[in-house]
Amino acid sequence: MAPRMMGGPGGPRGMGGPGGPGEGKRKGSRENPNAPAISAENATFSMKNGFLYMQCPKDAEPVRVNLHRNFPFTFLWEYISVLDMSNYELATIRDVALFDEEMKALLVRELERKYYSPAISRILSVKDRFGFSYWDVETSGGRLTFTLQDTFKSIVRAGENKLFFFDVDGNRFVIEDVDTLDRKSRKRIEIYL
Repeated sequence: MAPRMMGGPGGPRGMGGPGGPGEGKRKGSRENPNAPAISAENATFSMKNGFLYMQCPKDAEPVRVNLHRNFPFTFLWEYISVLDMSNYELATIRDVALFDEEMKALLVRELERKYYSPAISRILSVKDRFGFSYWDVETSGGRLTFTLQDTFKSIVRAGENKLFFFDVDGNRFVIEDVDTLDRKSRKRIEIYL
């Protein structure tokens, strides 16, 4: 059951992707110990028909690629794997700041699209049935509903108060700081903490 946007047309785009319990639909990436570290000196990136391409070295044929955060909860713009379409690691980016402003903006946009995580501001209801929990929440993307399977494993703590939720479709949601939730929302989630 995909998240449903309430109170407006459509819904957020790009919510799927790797990084959590719902990742089963994605092939695992194959780490390449010989993957070169790249920067603006030896690689360029471009968008073509909505897809990201890399040229490394700069005079090579462009290759369609995906970006993958190796440490998605702690290093948002560092330690990025550049994968080909079969999820083989072609290169690594130590830090997107090593690229010029235009290229850095392109890489940041692509990572934000892939790792889109609506921030939950209120939990309106949570219902448990037969090993699933059904959530109705207010988020930065509007009011959404989603389903978690094995709820305790589908909520990942990142630091003291930050939580990530991974639904049955591989979508991700975040609570930046549990302490900022209203009293009713905290009461609804405290059983899972």
